[in-house]
Amino acid sequence: MKKFSTRGVLAVAMIAALGISAPAVATADTTTTTIATLTTTVHVTHSQWKQWQKLEDAYVDQLKVINKNFRASADVARKEYWAAIKASKGSANRPAARAAARAALTLSIANAMGARAMALTSLGAPPAPPAGTPRSAYIVALQAINQTYRNSVAAADAAFAAAFPSAVTAPERAVVRATLELAIANAAVVRAAALVALPTV
Repeated sequence: MKKFSTRGVLAVAMIAALGISAPAVATADTTTTTIATLTTTVHVTHSQWKQWQKLEDAYVDQLKVINKNFRASADVARKEYWAAIKASKGSANRPAARAAARAALTLSIANAMGARAMALTSLGAPPAPPAGTPRSAYIVALQAINQTYRNSVAAADAAFAAAFPSAVTAPERAVVRATLELAIANAAVVRAAALVALPTV
């Protein structure tokens, strides 16, 4: 009998970085913009950058909590699965007991993926930096790239959570896993290309 495993799904889901590569910025910045004969100077103080950095750090911490919660849920699901498999050795109907353990694991993983999708969606966009400087524009562009990636991961999670519980055969589960892997891989490629194209400050 082929061993049931969600290792591939968990590996893909866990290595799907949540796009938290925002630069640490806590310096004063001044920009002078010239339009025809009009000159505008934008002053962004050290304290303004520092205040934004605190908000950004808090946002990143929330992303880490979302991933930590997902990992914890996945770990619990796997432990419960292997405990059920071990207990099935003494069962009068071992195949049914193992099938029940697989079904419980499937549901737990799907629920964990769905919860992460909801958490990412609820978190929303990161805090905007002080406006008006080239550094500000760079950070906004970087945040947009990472937010697009997180949205794609959330959508892939949600699609997996909806489809995986009803995938009862090995081929069906393989298709759902492959769909998840492809969606996250495509999101990573798009993110990488956008990061390469991002102008430096």
